[in-house]
Amino acid sequence: MVVQEITIEPMTRLEGHLGVHAKADMDGGVYTDARSFGTMFRGWEIILKGREPVDAIWITQRTCGVCPTPHGIAAAMTVDMAYKAPPPPMGIAVRNLILGAEQLYDAALGCLILEGPDYSQAIVEKSNPDWWEAAKATSSPHVENHGYATIADIMIGLNPISGSLWQSSLAIEKVGRKMASLLGAKHPHVNTLVPGGVAKTLTPTDLEQYAAMLAQNVAYAKGFVPVMNDLLDFVLSMGYEECGARENNMVSYGAYEDPTAYNAKYEDMADWALKREASPGVIIDGELKTQDLVEINVGIQEMVESSYFDDWEGKKVEEDPLGNPVTKYHPWNKVTKPHPGAYGQWDGKYSWGTSVRWLDWKGSGELYTMELGPIARMWATAIGKLIPESTGSSVKFALPKATVVPYRNAEAMEFEWKVPEKVNTVERVRARAYYYAYSAYVLYKTVLAGLGLVKDGKAKIWNKYKKAKDGLGVGLHEAMRGGVAHWCVMKNSHIENYQIIAPSTWNSGPKLGESDLGPYEAAIVGSPISEAGELTGVDVVRTIRSFDPCLACSIQVFNGDEKIVHLLEI
Repeated sequence: MVVQEITIEPMTRLEGHLGVHAKADMDGGVYTDARSFGTMFRGWEIILKGREPVDAIWITQRTCGVCPTPHGIAAAMTVDMAYKAPPPPMGIAVRNLILGAEQLYDAALGCLILEGPDYSQAIVEKSNPDWWEAAKATSSPHVENHGYATIADIMIGLNPISGSLWQSSLAIEKVGRKMASLLGAKHPHVNTLVPGGVAKTLTPTDLEQYAAMLAQNVAYAKGFVPVMNDLLDFVLSMGYEECGARENNMVSYGAYEDPTAYNAKYEDMADWALKREASPGVIIDGELKTQDLVEINVGIQEMVESSYFDDWEGKKVEEDPLGNPVTKYHPWNKVTKPHPGAYGQWDGKYSWGTSVRWLDWKGSGELYTMELGPIARMWATAIGKLIPESTGSSVKFALPKATVVPYRNAEAMEFEWKVPEKVNTVERVRARAYYYAYSAYVLYKTVLAGLGLVKDGKAKIWNKYKKAKDGLGVGLHEAMRGGVAHWCVMKNSHIENYQIIAPSTWNSGPKLGESDLGPYEAAIVGSPISEAGELTGVDVVRTIRSFDPCLACSIQVFNGDEKIVHLLEI
């Protein structure tokens, strides 16, 4: 067996600083081992210690410029709980609208700017010439929806800078940012999120302007999803089913609150989370294990065996507010203790990422390596049957009529995302495109509900609150890349401990023990080598980018006790 090793660092077209080291069996044409490693440390959790919890709403958004709003929402929910400050229904609806605006911008960015070029003419013609020849001879099944006659035309459209699909993403992303700025004052890093709601004077005109911009996304989705389906079905037809495949083990926290259900109380969290428009759920081997967000929260464990951190002793939180036992490795007890180490110690500590697992604490006691992302969210929603759009095997919904120049599909259109046989590189990207359309659908309903609240005189957007002295808080919901969660332990009205686990913390994390690989690592192992000629790792980067990594979020810059002095020379 001829084994070739490859290290790709830094990996481009993702947010942050990630490297991958992989081994390939060149005779067998398959990757046999992989290590994913974060190459920077950021100390938000240390920076926050001793501050008032409310500061986290604005500070933690600086974790990332690509997906700041989900951190702001998670922090606001955490502080809502710690302060006992539930927002009124309109405040929750507006939070949904702010979050959804970012989901719309982020999906197009992921599919067409970050992941799309991997399937463009510029790359495919060189790395997979057999695909390119087949693409030129393959008609697009949904040409009437998107206008690209062949798969090769779609690939040309994905060429960076020059491609029409690549360019269209820039235009629709701009609309999403405008929507977020309308209600959040600016984007990135929205300003209006506060404990107990949103700090904005809301008018019907705001909702009307938001609806007008939402219509552009509704119209865009009717071409975007069909073009992605045509491309991805073709890629699967070229024998790509096993690329990026791993166990169907996933977790979703759920997203888009029911404005009449959310009350920020931990004791009621299991109930109000079940009413979310995207459902919570732990999925083991493709089957639903639990939909209880309290059970999901208690099971989250973060470990540093293969990470550039020291372990910590003991625990300060013995149980959650319902009396459930909390382990040492739960985020309420985790202590961030950075300890840099040597580079490339693949059997020791090799990453600034951490190993996050889910503990089946009510059942077998087993630790599971879980994947987060749009595919987890859509899967949990499809099989959860908590909402009318869930069929038990799919998510089925329709986008309304929207006549918007220059988009070609004005009439209402039905969509159905079907649970695939397995999680793999292709299906991760497909789920992201469908979640874009589903978010547009949810936001359309939310705008109508918001206008109804205004009509009924229920436009109150914020509730006054009193800061509590001691408390626990947690905010669990979904960013585009997957579940984002914040935890706070508050003592004497200040943060004693604050922890952040982003979706890429789970997905990019290093191995535990000898064989428990992190999700990126496991997805690479077993992936076929499709490229012709010299090994460049194109299948590795396609797999990693299918997760849409955000390393800035996952590896929480801290400079110890040094004082930085800036001198101005004249």
